[in-house]
Amino acid sequence: MKFITGSYIYINQHIMEKYIQQLIEDLQAVAKNPPKPSYIEPPPHLEDDTVISELALVPFKTIEELTGIKQEVFPEINDLQGDQWERVNQAIFKIFESLNIELIDAPPEMPPEWLYEVLTTNWQHPVQYLPSSGMDLELCTGDPMTCPYGDYCDCCGEWEEIEDAIPERFEKLITEIADSIDAGLICYLNPETLEMEDIPQMLMNDPEEFEAITTGTHQEDEEFQHEKWDEYYKFEPLESHESFQIMESFADSLKNESLQNQLYYALNHSRPFANFKAIIQNSKERQNWFNFKKEFLKQHVRRLIRDEINKIASDLSDEINGLFNDDGIKIDPETVPLPSLCIICKHYYTDDPEENILCLLNRHDQRDEEDFKCGSFEKI
Repeated sequence: MKFITGSYIYINQHIMEKYIQQLIEDLQAVAKNPPKPSYIEPPPHLEDDTVISELALVPFKTIEELTGIKQEVFPEINDLQGDQWERVNQAIFKIFESLNIELIDAPPEMPPEWLYEVLTTNWQHPVQYLPSSGMDLELCTGDPMTCPYGDYCDCCGEWEEIEDAIPERFEKLITEIADSIDAGLICYLNPETLEMEDIPQMLMNDPEEFEAITTGTHQEDEEFQHEKWDEYYKFEPLESHESFQIMESFADSLKNESLQNQLYYALNHSRPFANFKAIIQNSKERQNWFNFKKEFLKQHVRRLIRDEINKIASDLSDEINGLFNDDGIKIDPETVPLPSLCIICKHYYTDDPEENILCLLNRHDQRDEEDFKCGSFEKI
């Protein structure tokens, strides 16, 4: 029994469970009856090499075409619960096994619900049915912005570490900051205490207009929390051209040419934002779009934090052009002893330039002490 409200479908969970059971049975039936291998007539020079012949001549088909199971039969990720994601995943992998296809790049720690999303949204991914040799299936795109594995991706991790690595203490705040700016809020972050303050952008830019259309007020002499901080990082909602870039990048990543052309048309005509949203909301790519935008925003926040850290490091370098002791003598980092306590301290391995400088100065100040002490020590 289905209840329809607006564009959302609420499905009775009892009926959903029966549907899932039937879906799994259908998947299992396909797994037990794989398609017949494609008939190929190898050229004379490859007659004795079946593996090479298959690889060269077997056409690519989507998983949907090979199984006869349409992508639309898989429920939306939010409609499932309990162990339903895991059970469907297992049935899908049974099909892969029967087709001699192995998904080789799925991160082992990925939650079953997210893996379900990856498997079902890539149901139209082209593959080769190679009974003799088998096929290694890779879904990672190599780009954190488009990879279906998102934050769980191992393949994109190296790129992210090189390009947008930030100190670990900031990483847990990335999603919250991204959600704030996506909601139209200006987010202020205290880099020392990690306190955050969210303020509507309109309140900061036009207080009178904000008060006119909302019930919120702010007295002119009332101080914002971030104004009391010695330092803060500021994150603002995206500019229009930045939002346009996300939508354009998402359209570029689509394999569905029909939907892709619709989005291109919307973006190049009047009211591009509204029309793009309307098309996406009524497509099967809705959840993929939300995931794509969220990942884009998280990478955007990481870059802003990275820029702030580099700016501070540059300012420190310009200001002191090196480190000096109380007598004005320049400190050579290579000559500062490294206590054994530092080797097992997590702060020793940070890439935060401010923290590295403070640690170095602390070690230098105690270079002649028998017992090294550090109030910031945290064991790895």
